[in-house]
Amino acid sequence: MQGRMGQHRGRMVSITDRDDDGARRPPQAPLGPPIWTGWLQIGLSTMLAVLFLVILSKTLEQNQRLMRLEQRLQGLENSRALDRTSVLEEQQRAMVGRLQTLESGAQRLEALERQQEQWRSALADMQGRATRRPQADPEFSPAAPMPATGPAASDRSDGGVIRPPAPASP
Repeated sequence: MQGRMGQHRGRMVSITDRDDDGARRPPQAPLGPPIWTGWLQIGLSTMLAVLFLVILSKTLEQNQRLMRLEQRLQGLENSRALDRTSVLEEQQRAMVGRLQTLESGAQRLEALERQQEQWRSALADMQGRATRRPQADPEFSPAAPMPATGPAASDRSDGGVIRPPAPASP
């Protein structure tokens, strides 16, 4: 036995130990996930990264579209505001023209009223002079009445206006 024991240098091994070594199963790998799960994780991570990049690019594209639409909308609103402003300016010009016409009409009316007032005062002066002067004044004598030819002036329907006779019909 010593010979057998000498084979294993300093360690004592019994026959039964040898038998146990042969019956022993080969050492197994530690229990854990299979090897293919690592590849699955890499594939899923890659797919998630690609999806993230696709979503990011789509978001940027949508933002650009929204910016273009906002610019178009702003342009349309500016155009409509410009149209409204143009219409309002045209209405304002028309109103100014009407006001200027009214002002010139008012000025003419005032001038006519002043002239009428002057004529009234001149007429009142003339009537006042006529009543103050005696009738015998040779400088101011009423004109002699014109003789009426034809029907009396009171019988006329045209208010006393003398007109030439109408031509005879053949």
